[in-house]
This record gives sequence, structure tokens and C-alpha cells, in this order.
Amino acid sequence: MPTYSVETRNHFNDGDYIEESYDFDTKDEVKDFIKNEMGEDETLHSVLEYADGQTSNPKDITRNFRK
Repeated sequence: MPTYSVETRNHFNDGDYIEESYDFDTKDEVKDFIKNEMGEDETLHSVLEYADGQTSNPKDITRNFRK
């Protein structure tokens, strides 16, 4: 089974930002996090899908989760 990594960013007025990364086992967990757990000041930066057992060369599937 693939695994998923979500990166969010919280931007500040001076142009700086903080990155946060979260790991999930299923797409449904990713969807739930984006819908219910992201802070109102956070923006979705990326959703990456890693093939089973892989830790490199992820597939960028962010477009599937943009509103």
C-alpha cells in the first residue's frame, strides 16, 4: 500500500512561513485531515504519494486535493 505525506505552510506578513509535514496511511486520512484538521491560517502546499516500501521518488498528487 502506498503512504502519503502532506505539507502545509503557515505564512506570515513578512513573507516567512513555517512548514509542517504529516504522514498518513490512506487517501481518506489525507482528505479528513485537509477538511477537518488544518488550521485556518494553514495552506496546503503538497500531497505526495510514496509507493509501497519506498521513501524516495514520490508522486505529487496535490492537484487531487485542491479546492
